Amino acid sequence: MEEKTTFKGISAYPGTVYGKVFRWKQSKRKREDRTDLSPDEIKEEVELLKKGLLKTEEDLNDLVQKSKTNRELSEILESQIVFLNDPLFRARVFERIAQNNESAGLALETAVSSLYDEFQSIPDEFFRERADHILDIGKRIESNLYPDKTNDQTKIPDDVILIAKEITPSEMIQLGKSKLRGIATDFGGKTGHTAIIARNYGIPTIVGLKNITSHVEDDDYILLDATRGILNRSPGIDEIKLAGIKSDIHKAQPLREISDGPKEIKTKDGKKFTLRANIDSEDEVDLAFEQGADGIGLVRTEILFIRYVEFKPTEEEQFVVYKRILLKMVGRPVTFRVWDIGADKMENGYEEENPFLGNRGIRYLLRHPHFFKEQLKALLRASEFGTMRIMLPMITTRSEILQTKSLLSECLEELKNAGLVITKKIPLGIMVETPACALNLPFLGNHVDFYSVGTNDLLQYLLAVERNNHLVGDLYNPWQVVFLLLLKNIADVANAQKKPISICGEIGSDPMFTAVLIGLGFRDLSSALPLMREVAEKVQEISSWKAKLLAEQVIGLAGEEKFEEIEALVLETKG
Repeated sequence: MEEKTTFKGISAYPGTVYGKVFRWKQSKRKREDRTDLSPDEIKEEVELLKKGLLKTEEDLNDLVQKSKTNRELSEILESQIVFLNDPLFRARVFERIAQNNESAGLALETAVSSLYDEFQSIPDEFFRERADHILDIGKRIESNLYPDKTNDQTKIPDDVILIAKEITPSEMIQLGKSKLRGIATDFGGKTGHTAIIARNYGIPTIVGLKNITSHVEDDDYILLDATRGILNRSPGIDEIKLAGIKSDIHKAQPLREISDGPKEIKTKDGKKFTLRANIDSEDEVDLAFEQGADGIGLVRTEILFIRYVEFKPTEEEQFVVYKRILLKMVGRPVTFRVWDIGADKMENGYEEENPFLGNRGIRYLLRHPHFFKEQLKALLRASEFGTMRIMLPMITTRSEILQTKSLLSECLEELKNAGLVITKKIPLGIMVETPACALNLPFLGNHVDFYSVGTNDLLQYLLAVERNNHLVGDLYNPWQVVFLLLLKNIADVANAQKKPISICGEIGSDPMFTAVLIGLGFRDLSSALPLMREVAEKVQEISSWKAKLLAEQVIGLAGEEKFEEIEALVLETKG
């Protein structure tokens, strides 16, 4: 059997990073557990516990003050103070010392363990995941009962991916974010405190990986794809190239000076080219603008489920975020992909035997029209504040587009009845990410305004190769001839229809593919931020006629499965 390399967990904060492992090992404090205390010793242990409780409250109050600018963090800590002062919690510990003659540390551990089990037995997931409150408080009190002078948290190396069984809220706050490139934990859920704090710090994080700590060692290099919730402990070069390009492996550089504004990018023979940015978080909008992107080709609106993970974002909360993104882009077009729920993106609330072929994307949304309409209304309201495009994921049939248009009409009418008239026409486009959609384009063109190719899923469905399955990872190859021919067909149909056509999948971010994509007929790419400049340079260094010749040669080699020759040819082609 092959050794497992890919681990699936829960995305706590999106982002893709490649880096070195540092395993977080919580220190073991030395204590003497006793159950035979004398009356005088009981008094001493009671006083020790009182001092420990007082010191813990002082520590938490200090952390609250340091976290005042962050509402979520300060609320977590304030709730811990409330729990620390709960009379029932304190009574349990003091009673064990007085009645069972237990030392303070043992009494504390037993009481905390008992309370933790009680919380874990509560049916409501929200309360179960808050059981880590109890563990965190217990560890804090114990650290103040038996201080460990050797536990120096400043010894964490810079720029590492932290691997741990679990990290308590106070440990996360003390660790800070300056040293961490990413976080992965065995335990934790989407509403747990590690997830909340990771989101506030903006650190790509996966929780609930079950046993990742037993599969990695210090100084291993791993790929953490926290957008999909997947950790690969031994990625290949192709995986780093195709999946890791969204990370800050490469330091992003601006395409042009900010003061210049959007400036045309052209091929060597003067053909205009559009280069937009893909974003995984609202923070990246400022970077996209500063780097001079022609717009945003893909806003993954699922980012709101990361921010509002404890509850569904309301129409108003969505509206505020969409409006802010549009205003930050100052008129440059922004393409919002509606909720892409299901498969490996976001959970849809139930288990499916084969989620990639199941109730995902537009299928899920049309089965939950009220939920879908809330997002559509928020988008329609926000459209007045910038240049918006709306894009539908996982389209396979014409009826899915028509049903969405019907819901949009209902939303417009409902907003009008509420006194809000939407004056702008918002282009509606579709993700071309299934073979059915790609081959259906001649019959869909009259119903949409633009296309965007999602190459990741399109390649997966075309080759019948799940892209997360390491057992068949070598077959997930974008140089396969059928994939290249399908891309060419998509571009030909879209150009004949005079419909805007772009690529927002991973190969749009890969400079290795830029010239070939130009040769296949694409003039619009949406790239991950770190590689925008390299993609732009590739556009400017090749002529469109030379790119077309290159694409023809690549297709010929692909038909013979000469993949190494393809990469050599692409690398040596200039002008």
